[in-house]
Amino acid sequence: MGPRVIEFDSLRGHQCVLEQDGQRFVTLEDILPEQPGLKLLFVAKTPTSKSVEAGHYFQGRQGRMFWNKLREFDVFRATTRFEDDSLLAHEYGITDIAKLPHEFGCEPNTREYVEGAERILGLIRVHRPKILCFVYKRVLDELLRIRFGWSQKARYGFNPDLEPMLPAKVFAFPMPGTPCVKQDADAAMQDLARVLGRTA
Repeated sequence: MGPRVIEFDSLRGHQCVLEQDGQRFVTLEDILPEQPGLKLLFVAKTPTSKSVEAGHYFQGRQGRMFWNKLREFDVFRATTRFEDDSLLAHEYGITDIAKLPHEFGCEPNTREYVEGAERILGLIRVHRPKILCFVYKRVLDELLRIRFGWSQKARYGFNPDLEPMLPAKVFAFPMPGTPCVKQDADAAMQDLARVLGRTA
C-alpha cells in the first residue's frame, strides 16, 4: 500500500502531506501533467529535508549541481525562480522512488524500493515518457533487480538494452561525484541533449 495524500492548508511550493503506515509527513508532490505524454520523466531517489523545506526539488548543494548540469548542456533552462516550476512547460515531469524524505547519502529501505518500483512502473504506463532519466543510477539498478531480476548494472548515459523492459529510452544521469569520469559524463549529457532535440 503506497502513501496516501492528506490535505493541509499552509503548504508552499510543491509540498504535500502524505500518510504511510500511520505516519504523516511533509514531502514533495510528483510534478506530472494532467494528460499523458511526456518528453522526459526524471526519477529521483527521495526528497531531502532542505528541498522539502523549500518546497522545491533539488535545493541542496548536490541538487543544485543537478540543475546546473542540465543548464550547462542545454537540456533544460528554467524560466521561473525555482527550476521545477518550469518542468511541465518543457513537457518534463519528476517523481521519486520513495516519498518519505531522507538525508543525502541515506538509501531507501528494501520495502520503499519494492513499493516505489511498482509505483514508478505505473507512472510510466500512464504518462508514456519518451525518455526515462534516473537521477541516481542506483535507483535504476534497484528497480531492475527488484522488478525484473536483472543483475547487470546500468551504464551512465543511455542504456538501449533496457528499452524492452522499460518502454522508453533509459538514461542514467552522471551526477557529479559519481564514478563516471568527466569525459564520459560530458558525452552522455551531449547525447541526452541531442535525443531531446529530436523529440521536440
